[in-house]
Amino acid sequence: MAQDAVTAAVTRFYEELPFNYRTVAEGAAIVKSRNQVEEAYADLHRVLSGAESVIDIGCGAGWFVNTCAFHYRLPSVGVDLSAKAIARAREISAELGISDRTEFRQCDLFRLEEPRRFDVVTSIGALHHTGDFAGAVEVAGGLVGTGGALYLGLYHAYGRKPLLELFQRYRDLSHEGRLTPADFDEALGIYSELDGKSTDPTFLRSWFRDQVIHPHETQHTLSDVRDVLSGIEFEIVSTSINRYEPFARIEDLFELEREYEERARQRIFVERTYFPGFFTTLARRRAAE
Repeated sequence: MAQDAVTAAVTRFYEELPFNYRTVAEGAAIVKSRNQVEEAYADLHRVLSGAESVIDIGCGAGWFVNTCAFHYRLPSVGVDLSAKAIARAREISAELGISDRTEFRQCDLFRLEEPRRFDVVTSIGALHHTGDFAGAVEVAGGLVGTGGALYLGLYHAYGRKPLLELFQRYRDLSHEGRLTPADFDEALGIYSELDGKSTDPTFLRSWFRDQVIHPHETQHTLSDVRDVLSGIEFEIVSTSINRYEPFARIEDLFELEREYEERARQRIFVERTYFPGFFTTLARRRAAE
C-alpha cells in the first residue's frame, strides 16, 4: 500500500477502537498509581528525569504523555491520527488535573507542522504502522532539539515472528476481508489465554485488534534501525536488546538480537504467555566532527 492508503486504513482502524483504550477513570487511576515509564524503560526514565519538553508521535489514548506530565511534570505534546484516541487522552489529562501541561493534536505525522524542537521525541509502537518507516523516523528526528534524544519502540523482525505465525490464518482472513465474527471470537479467545490478566473486555479487545488484525505493520532489526538513524546523523546509545546495558560496538548486538525469535517462541508456544516481539532504541544526534 502507498503511504496515503496506509494512513487512511490505519486511521479507520483506530477510529473504530483505539489501542490501549480504557475508561477515563481507569486510565487516570493507572497513571496515578505508578510510573509505567520507570517500570518498563529504564533508559528513557533517566532521560526524562533531566528533560524540559517531550513530544510523543502516535500517542494513542495518551498514557505516555499523561505519565510525563504527571510524574515528571513536563510540558508534554501528543500527536495521533485518531480523533477518538485524542479525545480520550484529553479526558484522562483533565481527570488527572494536568491539562495545563499537556497538548494533544490530531494530525498525520507526515503533515505535522511543528516549529518547536523538543528535548525528547518518542514514538513507542507507532512508526511500524506508517507507509514509510524511514521517512517517519526522519520526521521524528527533525523534531529533536540540540542535545536531545529520539526514542523508538518497534516490532522486531525476529521476535515478532512467533506471534504472527500463531495468528497467521486470522490475519490473512482479516486482510482479505473474510474474517467472520466467529473467526474473530476464536482468535480473541486464543489471545486472551496468552494475555491471562486483562479483565476489561474493551481494553482486551483493543490490544487484540492492534496485535493481531492490524491493517499494516512492518518489522525491523536493530541493524535496520541503526542504518536509518545513521542516515539522519543519529546514533544508538541504548537498546532493550541487551537490556539497556552499555556496549562498546553496536555490531556485537546484531548477533544477540538473533536469539530474540527463540525467546519469543519459548514464551508463546511453550509457556503460552503473551510476547509481542517488541524492542526499543534510544538515539542521539551524532556530534559534528
